[in-house]
Amino acid sequence: MKRIHVYITIAASFLCFASQAQDPHFSQYFASPFTINPALTGKGVSDWRAAGMFRSQWWGAYSEPYNTTTVSIEKGISTGEMQKSTLGIGFSFMSDASNGGLLKNNYAGLHLAYNLALDGEGREQLGIGITGTYANRLLNLNMFDYQSQFGSMGFQRSAPSNDMPVIDKVNYIDFNTGITYSKRGDAMGYHFGAALFHASRPVQGVFKNSNYSLETRYSLQAGTQLYSKNGNELHLSGLLDIQGKNKVVTLGAVYKIKTHDDTVESVNVGMWKRFGDAYYPYVALESRNWLVGASYDFVTSSLNDSYNSVQSMELSFVYLFGKKKTENTGVVRY
Repeated sequence: MKRIHVYITIAASFLCFASQAQDPHFSQYFASPFTINPALTGKGVSDWRAAGMFRSQWWGAYSEPYNTTTVSIEKGISTGEMQKSTLGIGFSFMSDASNGGLLKNNYAGLHLAYNLALDGEGREQLGIGITGTYANRLLNLNMFDYQSQFGSMGFQRSAPSNDMPVIDKVNYIDFNTGITYSKRGDAMGYHFGAALFHASRPVQGVFKNSNYSLETRYSLQAGTQLYSKNGNELHLSGLLDIQGKNKVVTLGAVYKIKTHDDTVESVNVGMWKRFGDAYYPYVALESRNWLVGASYDFVTSSLNDSYNSVQSMELSFVYLFGKKKTENTGVVRY
């Protein structure tokens, strides 16, 4: 039975390349701005911001879970006559591993954005950003078992596979770009943006002489924030990702409850729904300089028809630091 599962896993891995592959996605996309819009680089950052996220997806299914880790650091530089515009520079690294390390994708990104203040106070801004990415895809061929290697003594990996030649390593350069608009008042604010990923359509085939190109991903984001007099905040947001034949729609909200404590300034609780996939609650503790968050996906897709215990979870950490005092805009912008 285990061998059958291995075959299914291998077939699924190849089909991802042969049909329409999909980028890794995060439930807590608001804590990983590079993954949804390069124009968010340095936005709301008065000096430095470091962030890290870990996602374990679909453990309890037929194979090892998808494990995705990302770390980033960014710098916000005040510019313009009133020092209300921001030049953002950032670096990120993401590693996405599946099937126990059979398939790995690594991405190192350099991000640049400029958010122009459209008013004297900097409450209305228009931003544009670009990302250059160096990526590599690795296949561990030692983990593959082929039908031709099966004999009376079981699978013999040292035997010839008689299979098509497989490219175990692919390196490529990629580019992403995006724009954002935001406005904040005393009682409410709103923002929206659009981004394009894989503008260069890099070739990423598994077999030799393959001309498979990575599909372009289009991302749309929007949200509104409501501020109460007691300091509590309600944030509503939505995200639409389209990549080839794949479409992901996410809607949700988070409520920030002020604690009036010097260490933990707010407790953030929220709920999101990723249509056709899962819904997930979210909780975070936030101070003026750091945030720790966790979310858990309750899978509602057809995957549960075959496996009753499929689970996914995420952990996030964000930290603001530097000589400048952080602005009272929140460590994470939901």
